Amino acid sequence: MSLLRTAAAGASRSARTAAAVAPLRTFSTSSSRLIQPQSEKDPQLGDYPDLPYISLQTRKYSPKWWDPQEKRNFGETPHEQDDALSVWAPDIHATPASSALRQFLVAVGVVVLFGSTVYAATPEKPALPRTYPRDGLAAELGGSQVAAPVEGAFSKSGDDEEEEDDD
Repeated sequence: MSLLRTAAAGASRSARTAAAVAPLRTFSTSSSRLIQPQSEKDPQLGDYPDLPYISLQTRKYSPKWWDPQEKRNFGETPHEQDDALSVWAPDIHATPASSALRQFLVAVGVVVLFGSTVYAATPEKPALPRTYPRDGLAAELGGSQVAAPVEGAFSKSGDDEEEEDDD
């Protein structure tokens, strides 16, 4: 009978442990919701008070704070993980991931719409780019690699003549 009680106690203990495990954190979940306060006191804290895991960013501003920038009073005991809970820690976001994605896509859409409007509204150049004789002044400019455009390089009649030669 004691073996059965031992097995039942072990099974219930493992079930409690499995239920106490925090769910898997994904990119769209907030880490502040998954952090559960520990039911047992950390043995390494000694006689240090076990304070609640609450970020100082959630406190409302008041000019009565002793340190208004850090939002704390004189003599207030800092949390064990004060570096992760202070106002200088990474921000706590209250925006859901779906809303943030929608806002990002709207911003990208506005930029693309503006760019395409500017591209469509830009008129064509009223004249052809300037061309130069003697192979684009290749000898005068120092070689064919740095030569300016050759005469007739941009004219439509020059393109037609080249196509006729290929046939």
